[in-house]
Amino acid sequence: MLSDETIERIWSCKREIVTGQKLLNDMAETRKREDERMNRISKTEPTLKDAFGRRQHLQLGIPSGENGHRLFDVAPQLAESIIRAHIANKTAELTEATEQARVELAVT
Repeated sequence: MLSDETIERIWSCKREIVTGQKLLNDMAETRKREDERMNRISKTEPTLKDAFGRRQHLQLGIPSGENGHRLFDVAPQLAESIIRAHIANKTAELTEATEQARVELAVT
């Protein structure tokens, strides 16, 4: 029988992979739509919009109460690289977790 920790680990990795892929797809679709609409010359100009319709780069933050830190103006290309690295990391963790599941199933 699988342990709760192994089940949670598999679920968590899979959720992060799917979410990361959806983020990349959404960002690519938004950029494509904005590129077609604006016929932009500058590829460094932000294409994503905030809740008020202003073009913005992304933010990267670490929420930790009063000591939270945040970077502003993170370029979408850099954010995409971070998301791809996160997906790769979670894919490796998922492989480890599925191997652990095989071991746990073989023992029972």
